[in-house]
Amino acid sequence: MIVSRFEFSKERRVREMLVRSLERLWAEVENLNRPVAGSRVPGVMESEVEEVLGGAVPEDIVTWFGWSNGVEYLPGQIQDDAFLVPGYEPLSLREARAVRESYGIDEAVLGEHWTPLLATGGGDFYAAVHGTSLKDSRVVHVMMGGESLIVYKTVEEMVNAFCGFYRSGVFFVSAQGTLEADDEIWVAAELESGSAA
Repeated sequence: MIVSRFEFSKERRVREMLVRSLERLWAEVENLNRPVAGSRVPGVMESEVEEVLGGAVPEDIVTWFGWSNGVEYLPGQIQDDAFLVPGYEPLSLREARAVRESYGIDEAVLGEHWTPLLATGGGDFYAAVHGTSLKDSRVVHVMMGGESLIVYKTVEEMVNAFCGFYRSGVFFVSAQGTLEADDEIWVAAELESGSAA
């Protein structure tokens, strides 16, 4: 495939913008002294992303796993310690592949080309969904027993929304020290964002 200089430049800008957004998101959890900030596993190269996921994927997925390959699990760690956003931890490449391979439900909104990015211990996850063109992915929120919906137009939009939720107090640390969310505002914002996607 031949890539024009314009397309290469656009891909580079998109990657740089997503990296800056990811830096801000991880800075938000670090500012709140969340344990996940210290247990981020460094990202991996594009070749490893493609090898583990079984082929070429869009640049936003490569950039996501290039920034973080999940979290390190430590003795005495509780599930809340691994949350990047309330209830959801960033997946490693191998965890993402395992979720994709074990998810036995055929959903039109996911299609054939998707990669989980964040997941709960209960089976819910956020997935980057793309076509064969390898353009930027849309983000689908999959809830076990619920309806799976497109909630963001791009991975960068999701990351920026999460940063905004931290800054506005939608995501917060409770008096018990756990990462929590104002679920009504979170869900409403995603329904609004998804309807525009």
